[in-house]
Amino acid sequence: MKKKRYLPFGYRMIGGKIEIISEESDLVQNIFRSYLAGASLQQLAKLAEQTGLQFRENANVWNKNMISRILDDKRYWQKGLFPAIIQEELALQVSELKSSKASPKTPFHFLQKKICCFQCGKPLSRNSRSLPKIYWDCKDCGTKIGPIADNELLDATKEKFLSVCQSPQMTELESVSNNFLSMKVVRLTNEINQMLDQREIDPDRLLPLILECATEKYKACKVTESDHLTLKLKALFREHHSDEELDREFFEQTVKQVILQPDGSIQLRLINEKNNMKGEVLLWPER
Repeated sequence: MKKKRYLPFGYRMIGGKIEIISEESDLVQNIFRSYLAGASLQQLAKLAEQTGLQFRENANVWNKNMISRILDDKRYWQKGLFPAIIQEELALQVSELKSSKASPKTPFHFLQKKICCFQCGKPLSRNSRSLPKIYWDCKDCGTKIGPIADNELLDATKEKFLSVCQSPQMTELESVSNNFLSMKVVRLTNEINQMLDQREIDPDRLLPLILECATEKYKACKVTESDHLTLKLKALFREHHSDEELDREFFEQTVKQVILQPDGSIQLRLINEKNNMKGEVLLWPER
């Protein structure tokens, strides 16, 4: 006898002929009817498990995926090698109901999971209850953005990302302290030189100035983690300078957040905290 796992649940093969297993076919019919009556996939999985029947060999536990596979299997009702267990009318009703319950899938899940609120920096939720209009809601601060079409959002992101590929210098962080530090170094250097020009040098005053000047010079040339990331990003974007399409894997590797603005425009926050739209580092707290 052919092993059950090679056949849909509810069938077996004896003497080269596919036959219906009575108790399993009863469960299949019950699953279809109960689903049409409003039972959830999880409820049907519990119902199936209570029968003690196995979906396949060595699988005593049922889950939603198993139920979904049964509901989607056309072999239960279409004419072919398998004797019908489900009436075509019932199967079509179940198929229509299942399709209507399915959540609309966006064509850019890789982008959706990075979209954040311009107001608080928290992730935005895609709201498709008013299809074909799409809105983006922030559950943290209550911001609502839209309507904006998925393809428009994808095009805006593609345009912004490719612009960084073409100009890798956009990955560089703005320096806000080096000018200040260099001025301080100049002042300390002048003070040290003035003391050295004196006939009598007070080492108790000179030594602290030399140490402070050395400390400030070190701060000015200190390489941070963001600097390392920036060097890495610039090298990566140079390799993609001729890209004409958005490389999803590369996008996920280098972009931390896509900040959606009220007017539908976007900003890209890179992994080195660079916001390439305005040249500023976003100060939202890390999640």
